[in-house]
Amino acid sequence: MITISSRRPAAWGLALGLSLMGGLACNRNAPSDGHDHGTEAGHGHEVPERPSLAPTAWADGMELFVEYAVLVAGETSSFGAHLTHLEGFQAVQDGRAEVILTGAGGEQRFGGEVTATPGIFRIAPKPRVAGEVQVRVVWKGPKGQASFDLGRHQVYPDLASAMKAQVPEAEGGIPFLKEQQWNVPFATAEAQPRALYQGFEAYGTIQAAPGGEGRVLAPVAGRLEGSTFPNVGQRVRRGQRLAGLVPKAGADLSLGTVQLDFERARLRQEQAAANLARLKGLLEQDAVPKRRVEESTREAAMAEAEFKVAQSRKDEVLLGKGGLAIALTAPVSGIVSAVNGGPGIQVAEGQELFHIVDVRHLRLEVQVPEAEAGRLAKVASVWFQAPGLPPQVLEPGRGARLLGQGGAIHPERRTIPFLVSFANPSGTLKVGHAGKAFVRVGSPSRDLAIPASALQDEDGLSVVYVQAGGERFLRRIVQVGARDGDWVQVLGGIQPGERVVTLGAHLVRLAASSGKVPEHGHAH
Repeated sequence: MITISSRRPAAWGLALGLSLMGGLACNRNAPSDGHDHGTEAGHGHEVPERPSLAPTAWADGMELFVEYAVLVAGETSSFGAHLTHLEGFQAVQDGRAEVILTGAGGEQRFGGEVTATPGIFRIAPKPRVAGEVQVRVVWKGPKGQASFDLGRHQVYPDLASAMKAQVPEAEGGIPFLKEQQWNVPFATAEAQPRALYQGFEAYGTIQAAPGGEGRVLAPVAGRLEGSTFPNVGQRVRRGQRLAGLVPKAGADLSLGTVQLDFERARLRQEQAAANLARLKGLLEQDAVPKRRVEESTREAAMAEAEFKVAQSRKDEVLLGKGGLAIALTAPVSGIVSAVNGGPGIQVAEGQELFHIVDVRHLRLEVQVPEAEAGRLAKVASVWFQAPGLPPQVLEPGRGARLLGQGGAIHPERRTIPFLVSFANPSGTLKVGHAGKAFVRVGSPSRDLAIPASALQDEDGLSVVYVQAGGERFLRRIVQVGARDGDWVQVLGGIQPGERVVTLGAHLVRLAASSGKVPEHGHAH
């Protein structure tokens, strides 16, 4: 996409300059690189400045904003090319840029390096003959390359005809210079059609999956020991020895007691497994809700972990490993999230020593408002974002599974839980994370949309700032529709392909309220 506007000479009059504030964001009489826009290159006397253009184009993850006088055969036209990496909205600080003219006179290439001002490349094309040419700007650097097609332009035969050139007029706007954009948090995005879901917002929390969390408690009072004590963040496997516990004098650790604890744990494990099998059979007959099976699965996993700990303790006593030191082992595989103690530390019976969580598989519990409970049968996916983290879409078939809803409304919150299990291979989300959720229902429709971060609430109106050019912005009141996660439907006020400010819009608003044209840090 390309936007083109004129850069009329300051000599055309102050009144016109003020009426086209956005078009005159640059100081035409303040050269900083040796090129004076008040004097045409190649002439030793003052001549009127040629009309100029200021197109903006986007391609290959980059933005080009360039200013140059209309082309004249045999005359130099200084191109001030401003190049930006859209990711992070950073000025391009390396590489080489070329202006390529194709058409009358064949192909001509003119190159230039980045100037002392990062992001700005100075190029001086000099067309050989008059006629129509295709203008391209190409950048190549360590991070890749980009090609910007600026369309077809006329090369005028002489300065006199160039002065009569008709160029597009900039229609006002808010000036916000590239030097300002590059030095503050800033970003833009294109308004484009995309699949949007209807739905509703809610609050969600991240939980461990059934059997994905375990706590190691001190079975008796005693002293911790271990040459390789685990640290927070360390990955452990189920059954791995974490530490030893030497019972305190007088602690009840007789073989009979240990055997009794083992038998109790075995019976609980068998009972939990039998109960789970029974509920699974009932679920196949639709006789119990799925949530009952999920709860039973978790209980069975915990009972299994307790049984293995009791079995390990019994084996330690029977085999006499380390005297009467009890082996404290990991009940599940995962990440150590808490350690309460260390070698030589005395602990009390029942004290929690280790907390282990498997973050590779988690569950999201969404608290759905009572008024939206009727829509849960048509849930398609769930969008979730924890503070400081990028959003995630939990969608069946793409690493997630919709588990279903609870069977009761919370008496105080008036919400019903809705559960989603999902894979978390990167470990980015943690147990306990809480944040915004958007529950998507039904089928999507394709509508014009922009990032929700572009919307500004100004006196109750939904406002966006549209990038009309590289350094010129327009304030627009828009009509918005449904919101889908971090995107919002646009019903009016924006056309497809237009770019809106998604980060730093408040700074553009401040620039508008200042009521004056900012001074340039470079000459165009």
